[in-house]
Amino acid sequence: MANLSRFNPFNLIADSGPERFAVGRVNILLARIFSIGGLAVGVQMLLNAWSQRDVLSPWVFWPGFLAVGIGQLGLIYGAFFSGRNRFWQRWYARSIELVIVTWFLGLPPGQTMPDGMYPWAWWGVGLAAVAAFAGLPPLRAILFFFTLDTFWFIARFFPAYGGVDLWLNLQDTLLTFLFAAVLGSLILVTRYEASKVDEASTRKIAAAADQARAEAAVREKSRLDALVHDKVLTTLLLAAKASTPGERHSAAGLAISAISALNSSPSAEPGDAISGASFFAALEKTAIAQQPDILVSRNEIESVWVPAEVATALSEAMLQAITNSQQHAGAGVRRELHLKGHRNGLKIVIKDDGRGFRMSRVPKTRLGLRISIIQRVELAGGRAFIDSRPGAGANIILEWGSNA
Repeated sequence: MANLSRFNPFNLIADSGPERFAVGRVNILLARIFSIGGLAVGVQMLLNAWSQRDVLSPWVFWPGFLAVGIGQLGLIYGAFFSGRNRFWQRWYARSIELVIVTWFLGLPPGQTMPDGMYPWAWWGVGLAAVAAFAGLPPLRAILFFFTLDTFWFIARFFPAYGGVDLWLNLQDTLLTFLFAAVLGSLILVTRYEASKVDEASTRKIAAAADQARAEAAVREKSRLDALVHDKVLTTLLLAAKASTPGERHSAAGLAISAISALNSSPSAEPGDAISGASFFAALEKTAIAQQPDILVSRNEIESVWVPAEVATALSEAMLQAITNSQQHAGAGVRRELHLKGHRNGLKIVIKDDGRGFRMSRVPKTRLGLRISIIQRVELAGGRAFIDSRPGAGANIILEWGSNA
């Protein structure tokens, strides 16, 4: 089952994990907005830096200028191409911090900033704080924000940082503080609200898996009740009325048949177990509840008994596969569920004709397939396979049994 205790506003940073689909999408959207929205301020900052290059030592100016410029480009690259948003957000925040903290080292001895000129990194203090809220865990981002703002407020009283008066310093620092605080709060609140969507989705999958197991158990009980009614009671009635050797012989044959049938019921299996037929029937009902237009095919086999813990794992993996298809395959997609039983086990195939993907291109930080499906089935003693490529749909294959 999912560990829902991880949902809290101070732990919503990763765009990964089986319960993080909405949070991941929010992180991607925030990264793209920030990379585009911060571009104008970032370009202005770098243009100011270029105009101040003659004031500073090249040994200090160029490393800082290149670090911030690479970070500005990295924000766009990460948001739209590589997906490594957190790495570039941290890079950007730290590069601006480095320029501000080491600024005085770039001024030749005895030289101060010309009147009316501020260190070029000043325009990036607010951006650095917002990047920290986007790329760092919240508590570390808040610490970074307060530390950088406090350092900047104190440093600006010194001639190397412009030597501004108290009132102007308070105004500029307060403006930067409010800018970063408002945007940082929006990031935290948006992630928290997205986490509630993920939590609801996780609970829905868990409830559906429990329902599938309960449905299978009810079907199994009904099957056993029918067996008792059809075989055992019939045998007892026949035995009670038997008066000739032939009738007693027939009653004995029915008794042997009834005993054999009872021995093959779940009561003869170790622990709680469900027949393959009952399990498949429950899976079909649960899948249709999750995706009403899914096409289901199944062939039942009575000789396979599925332990309860295996049934739970396979049910949750199947539901997660359907959920992944709903979230990623696109609109107007045909989805199929094939339930196949054989003498030694069973196979579950979830298929769609959507946009598909390459497993090798799925970031390692995205753990939905790896944890919710593959690892979950493997821990239950089965195997899971992903067969997909871009433009060719996806097949999720779950197998359990002696051949798995």
